[in-house]
Amino acid sequence: MIKKIFFILLTVALLQNNAFAQGKTDQRTTTTQIADLYAQLPAQNAKLLNAGMQEISNMGEDGYATMIGGMAAQGKGNNALLEYAVGGYSAYASKAGRESAKKMSIRAYCKALTKLSDAKNKAFIISQLELVGDDSAISCLQGFLSDNQLSDPAARALVKINSPASQSALLAGLAKAAGPAQLAIVNALGDSRSKGAAEAIHKLVGDGQPELKKIALYALANIAGPSSAKIMTGAAEQSRFQYENTNATSSALLYAENLLRDGNNTLSGQIAESFLKQASADNQVGIRSAALKILTDSRKDQGSNILIEAVGDKNSQYRAAALKFAAPYLNPSSTVLWVDKLEKSDAITKAEIINMLGANEAKDALPAILKLLNSNDQPVRYAAINAAANIGQSQVLNNLLQVMSKSDAATAAVVSDAIKRMKGDGITSQLAQYIAKSNPAMQVALVDLLASRAANDQLNTVSGLLKSKNPQVRQAAFTALKSVVTSADLPQLFTLLNENSDQTALISLQDAIIAANRGTANKAGQTAQLLQQMEKVSADKKPLFYKMLASLGGTKGLEAVQNGFTTGDEQQQKLAIGALAFWADGEAARPLIRIARETKNSEQLSQAIDGYLTLVRKGDYPAEQRLLLLREAMSLAKTPAQQQQILKDTENAKCFNSLIFAGKYLDDPALSATAATTVMNIALADKSYHGALVRSLLDKTIASLKGADGEYQKQAIRKYLAEMPQGDGFVSMFNGKDLTGWKGLVEDPIKRSKMDPKDLAAAQEKANVEMLDSWHVVNGELLFMSHGNNLATLKKYGDFEMLVDWKIIDDHKQKGDAGIYLRGSPQVQIWDNARVKEGAQVGSGGLYNNQVNESKPLKVADNKLDEWNTFRILMKGDRVTVYLNGELVTDNVILENYWDRTLPIFAEEQIELQAHGSPVAYRDVYIREIPRAKPFELSSAEKKEGFKILFDGTNMHNWMGNTTDYVIEDGNIAIRPKPGKGSGGNLFTKDEYSNFVFRFEFQLTPGANNGLGIRAPLEGDAAYEGMELQILDNDAPIYKDLHAYQFHGSIYGAIAAKKGFLKPLGEWNYEEVIVKGPKVKVILNGTAILDADITDARKNGTVDGQKHPGLSRESGHIGFLGHGSPVQFRNIRIKDLGK
Repeated sequence: MIKKIFFILLTVALLQNNAFAQGKTDQRTTTTQIADLYAQLPAQNAKLLNAGMQEISNMGEDGYATMIGGMAAQGKGNNALLEYAVGGYSAYASKAGRESAKKMSIRAYCKALTKLSDAKNKAFIISQLELVGDDSAISCLQGFLSDNQLSDPAARALVKINSPASQSALLAGLAKAAGPAQLAIVNALGDSRSKGAAEAIHKLVGDGQPELKKIALYALANIAGPSSAKIMTGAAEQSRFQYENTNATSSALLYAENLLRDGNNTLSGQIAESFLKQASADNQVGIRSAALKILTDSRKDQGSNILIEAVGDKNSQYRAAALKFAAPYLNPSSTVLWVDKLEKSDAITKAEIINMLGANEAKDALPAILKLLNSNDQPVRYAAINAAANIGQSQVLNNLLQVMSKSDAATAAVVSDAIKRMKGDGITSQLAQYIAKSNPAMQVALVDLLASRAANDQLNTVSGLLKSKNPQVRQAAFTALKSVVTSADLPQLFTLLNENSDQTALISLQDAIIAANRGTANKAGQTAQLLQQMEKVSADKKPLFYKMLASLGGTKGLEAVQNGFTTGDEQQQKLAIGALAFWADGEAARPLIRIARETKNSEQLSQAIDGYLTLVRKGDYPAEQRLLLLREAMSLAKTPAQQQQILKDTENAKCFNSLIFAGKYLDDPALSATAATTVMNIALADKSYHGALVRSLLDKTIASLKGADGEYQKQAIRKYLAEMPQGDGFVSMFNGKDLTGWKGLVEDPIKRSKMDPKDLAAAQEKANVEMLDSWHVVNGELLFMSHGNNLATLKKYGDFEMLVDWKIIDDHKQKGDAGIYLRGSPQVQIWDNARVKEGAQVGSGGLYNNQVNESKPLKVADNKLDEWNTFRILMKGDRVTVYLNGELVTDNVILENYWDRTLPIFAEEQIELQAHGSPVAYRDVYIREIPRAKPFELSSAEKKEGFKILFDGTNMHNWMGNTTDYVIEDGNIAIRPKPGKGSGGNLFTKDEYSNFVFRFEFQLTPGANNGLGIRAPLEGDAAYEGMELQILDNDAPIYKDLHAYQFHGSIYGAIAAKKGFLKPLGEWNYEEVIVKGPKVKVILNGTAILDADITDARKNGTVDGQKHPGLSRESGHIGFLGHGSPVQFRNIRIKDLGK
């Protein structure tokens, strides 16, 4: 039995309130603790992970080593979770303040290494010592250094320890190693920078093995002993300073760098100087550059001189490297040298030096750079402008402005960009002061600079130019307003709006007011202010406020813009539609589609649909809801261009409904190509689609695809069709023309089952006539005319997935109420959620008539009256899942039998469209039948003996407890716990039993652990407060050290069962449990593995030494006890033997 480790540790309070949770007292053996932990990983968050790591600490050294010893040999099991636990604990123990955990882990790893036989598993455990290892681990690592498979992880672990003792161990291992082990140790000695190893490694460089030479040179480079100089430079010379397979040149350069690290500048510089002389070819510029860096760093006092000389080189890459290396050596005295070089260089080099000085903000170079601001050489001039701005910042602003005022447009643009990057106080003030004395062209540029710097303090300066006589200046000022205003400037902006009549200026003011409101936290307040101002302006200016209101969003502004559309002229209506399309939230989508639906102006229709599609495109909608919105637009769109756009947008609403919708246009010559692309992309994105309907659409798509990529696309579709799963897939339940496949309603399923066939036929004939009056087909939609009875399918359904669009039509009577009956039983609710008195505010999609299980939806996801909604209903067994407009509203909830609550839901019955209240429309009704196992039936012998079915594969009516994690799959009860989220809990019979015969079948997964609780209470740990008969994969490696009383079939902790009678994993086992008084018998696959009398255990205690008060209980519930493992059960029946 495996308890819910993390759940117990971290959510005890929740468990105490859970009537079906196990108790928190930890009475487990070490073996059980290990299995519990294994079953609960990986953890879902940091708290759960830390709780699990503390659990490992609690196991202690021996327990942890035992846990590690359960690793399966490679290819014979899955160690993923165990490796996760071990890796997690190493990381946990390596943190500061956890010394005891660290020491325990080292001892456990060393102990486990003596027990493990698989090399890969050993390598994994050795790798953990990289994280936690210290000198205490050296003795257990040292023995692996001569092992060609394990020397590498062992050597790396010793490198991480990196103490004198670990280096000595590596050096000692080198003398005995050969082959891969020798390579690993040499590499590790290099990484350890073990000076004492240099002499031994020297001998390995020239032994003729390229790989060994490569590793040895790398190791010597890291060790950086002076005695290695001749070997290192000789190897580089031998390679002709080219990069080759021994990496001799790069290792020699690394050697020189590390000499610098150790303070041996002289030798390092000599090596670098030698490289510079010998590696002079253009293809060796990388080597030269690296050597230049080493030489410069080795002779710091001469560094700038070396680099200045290098800048005279003809190779641009080499010059760039020299300039890059110059930064650390720049100071006032070296800057003088660079300026001198600058004055003597050609234009290209001059620009390169200026850029370097500017990038490094060499202040002493600024005077020389300022002299070059007006250079005739463009590269020099541009470099000087940027460098001056970077070095001098605001101090050189006037210098740059003078250049700007006299330069050509290209240079002025460079100056402008430099000023935009400039830092410092008072920049905007200086710019503003310069405006007054500038010519119009310069003023335009300066206003643009103020705008780019969001100069809120210079609004007055910009405003002063709004009345300039120069049209370019005036326009620049109006354009800049949006960049220099804040919400505090709104009064001034409103005044300007009243004072101006030029349309271009008004648009700029509109933009400025939008900018001033941007980022406001009080959108409602700003909207109110705009509405007040809107009332004050003349009628011709009111439309300017539409876009301002749109930028804030919200319903108040929306009402104003809608009113403007209703009362305005054609131009004002155009502006209103434009504003709605610009709306900050999705609230304007409905007004836009309403305009499109009601207008007789084709231009307005087109504009409204374009705006609507823009909002839908930007909105965050589930695929099904997005499709509903797009379909609304398609019903109104008149132009092929808009219809094509809608089909393109449908690709972003990938669902089966979208596939069907796009498929309807495959026969339209103007739209077939776009529809084909959409169908293809939706289908290929989901490999679950299948059936004749999908195949037909894809066949049509192949015929419609054209263009350069057409053949590739066709091949992709043919491949999809070839791999398509078998089965009917979704089929249509409503043909859009008549009521074929449907019938009128006669009574409920129970009453119908009791009717005489002749009476039933007569009643059905009458109901079918009434149906034609109550249900009409109009424009491909199925309409309920608000009187009459439910509409039922001719066919009965068991498990299925159903898709249906529905719409409550607003007749203003507020009686919108409908639903979908599943297997003849009410119902997935549909209603007008404005009917608060009836509780409709919870929304549609709930199982309204449930009394024990949840009846309300998880959220409100309804669209408004007169708008289409779509259900996706999944019914498997007695469970129902409902998605409304793409939102999950009912999650795997048991549907109760409304007609007789003592019975489970019917295994198979008709589907009904409920009828009462306001008129309702349905369309696009599709269903996919889900194959399921035939319901289990008792044998004739069992019927005679008095057995009762507790689970027949269709419902869990006889069970209580965790009916969320225990679900019905393919006619089986399956427990599917999620790692890190508890054990899956317990599932109990509703009734209590004392003496009984209990028969069932079960299927285990690797390492599976569950239990059969008998005579158990609903509270506490059933293994102790009742009795638990083990259900366990005995042969899993993690259970190899179990006690006998923990084997499958044992009374946990009390009496052991015989081992060895389980079927192989994946096969079904048959078990019979017979309980009479103190006698408990377990028969597994025909063999009695337990035949026990608990009398002695009741009196004298159990073999596990724990208290088991449940042994004294005379009756209780029977239950499956979850311990975090996936297990399946089926064909469950019981014979009650009474008391």
